[in-house]
Amino acid sequence: MFYKTKISLNMQGMVLFDPLVLDNFVQSKGIKDTNLLDYFIQNPEIGNQAINEGVVLPIYTIEIWDYEIIVNLEEESKINPKWKLFKTSLSFPFRIESENVIISDIYSIMSWNPDYYLNFPPKEKRIGVDDNFTIPKRNYSVDILGFRDSLNPDIENRECGYEFFFKKVSQLSLIENLNIDNINFKVDGISEGSW
Repeated sequence: MFYKTKISLNMQGMVLFDPLVLDNFVQSKGIKDTNLLDYFIQNPEIGNQAINEGVVLPIYTIEIWDYEIIVNLEEESKINPKWKLFKTSLSFPFRIESENVIISDIYSIMSWNPDYYLNFPPKEKRIGVDDNFTIPKRNYSVDILGFRDSLNPDIENRECGYEFFFKKVSQLSLIENLNIDNINFKVDGISEGSW
């Protein structure tokens, strides 16, 4: 099973989360600030805890762009092998409790509105900066493959994005010495430092 969508970013990042898991984490920590990204940056132990407990999977700093997104619950990639730029060397923990996984512009956690995500509207009522997928409840390990159609000379219209491989696990793995800022996720092919 796999899902494919397109996300248009207005900010330099995206994030995956189960809104129930994220809302429960925010409430359990007594976080009142709606800018969760800033809160996690100012409180890195809680930010790292959110990643290590599978609450959020952030991807930044990437260009404001239109990205192809594939969420893959199978082992075989859906990407043309010639397009592959990288596959993360570490697997990210991810927890699903509601069967609803959101992928969104990073702004979703800069202006956290749990009611919106817990009652996610149908696609025709959204503006293209977020989407959702139904994935069974359990713990997962997520690998990320970055890709770009480098053979297409039309830079503005060539496909680039990410394939997320969700693998079922009994227990979430811990990422030691995590610094998400040190991971190069840039796949656009024109920005400084891009693959």
